[in-house]
Amino acid sequence: MFINRVNELKWLEESYKKASKEGQLLIIYGKRRVGKTELVKHFIKNKPHIYHVVEKGTAIDQLKTAAQVLTPPASFQNWREMFKFLGDKLTGQKKPLVLVFDEFPYLVESDAAVPSYFQVGWDEYLKNKKVMVVLMGSSIAMMYKHALIKSSPLYGRRTGQWLLEPFSFAETKKFYPETSFEKAFSLFAITGGIPAYARVFDGGKNLRENIANFILPQGSFLSVEPELLLADEFTDPRSFLTILKSIGLGRTKFSEIIQDTGIEATALPGYLKTLINLRLISKEVPVTEPIPEKSKKGNYALADPFLRFYFSFIFPNNSLIKNGEFEALFARRGEVLTNLVAKSYEETAGEFVKQAMRDGKVPHFNQLGRWWERDAEIDLVGLNKEQNEILFTEVKWSNKPIGTEILNELKAKAPKVVWGDKNRREYFALVSKGGFNPKLIEVAKNEGVYLFEEDHATEC
Repeated sequence: MFINRVNELKWLEESYKKASKEGQLLIIYGKRRVGKTELVKHFIKNKPHIYHVVEKGTAIDQLKTAAQVLTPPASFQNWREMFKFLGDKLTGQKKPLVLVFDEFPYLVESDAAVPSYFQVGWDEYLKNKKVMVVLMGSSIAMMYKHALIKSSPLYGRRTGQWLLEPFSFAETKKFYPETSFEKAFSLFAITGGIPAYARVFDGGKNLRENIANFILPQGSFLSVEPELLLADEFTDPRSFLTILKSIGLGRTKFSEIIQDTGIEATALPGYLKTLINLRLISKEVPVTEPIPEKSKKGNYALADPFLRFYFSFIFPNNSLIKNGEFEALFARRGEVLTNLVAKSYEETAGEFVKQAMRDGKVPHFNQLGRWWERDAEIDLVGLNKEQNEILFTEVKWSNKPIGTEILNELKAKAPKVVWGDKNRREYFALVSKGGFNPKLIEVAKNEGVYLFEEDHATEC
């Protein structure tokens, strides 16, 4: 089952059309299991292609293995010979050939000069042919260093690049077409929209059953995933792992991370910047901050939902898990799971609001984000500076319908948000898994409050 990736496929098809006139060199990168291989394999169906999955090995083995993928298999002394062979093969080609190197970073690991070999091959033998070269990689750090930044020999040669992102909730729930919203969202809260994770889970079972069946048992597919994810990015992950553990256990401020990890204050910013660039953590500031990058109000959080789950639920309870005491684990830490799902629901509310904007059910807001100060917090605030309009949103992962007290509490917090001028127009919205009681629905209808039940805007 191939799900979505409409924009990515459109980009690939447009690049393929361009390859009929001039060569295309594309870089596709993204974290492990996000679906890069499935995307490209789906795209190359019914197209002339050579697909090479790179495995770890010596420089000599890498060249031999790549040559064996060709038809007929060949033998070369160096990469220049191989690219010359391909260039000659492409002479007179009617349809563009798609040439894919999946896990390009493994080539670079075997020989640091590989990007230079590919540069020469591209410049001398391929760029003027009907060819579309695709270099793919799961190590975001390696792909940046060897294919995307200015110091890379390939920097001036690439014709396009795409960072493949995890699925949204709307896309992820297509994996579970027959299940309830609560089950589907709970699974999304753990998988974070990574297709390979989503496929493992059973939509007919609840979150605890899925964790017990597919994550906790020794040897299961997801049991060592965090270790593999970090191994892709770091040769020595110890300091980074210490930081991730600290944030996962609730140390979200810079000072708290220093105190918990023992990492020097001068060194910590570099580690945090690397983790942010790799999209493993995020730095969040109140949405109303005028210069976010200079704000001192920032909090750090694990950006990867599966890592967030791992470091807050799995890691602190390894002894119970290794002893197979799963029921004791859920009894002791069940509240942690509920909080993880509730937090994810708050974060995903922005997706619901954006869809309502596209559908014309809610006014447009240029910025969406969380807001907080010492004694108050609002789950989602929308800003439209041009229109001087602001949206205040409260999100509740509640089993029961919520009432007017939640709306009144939100209205009480709204004046604390310093933004816009005194004549700003204020809107209010509520998002609730359990829906709304009749009195709140009536108030919302009279006052123009936007209501979202589960993941969609309702008609009051």
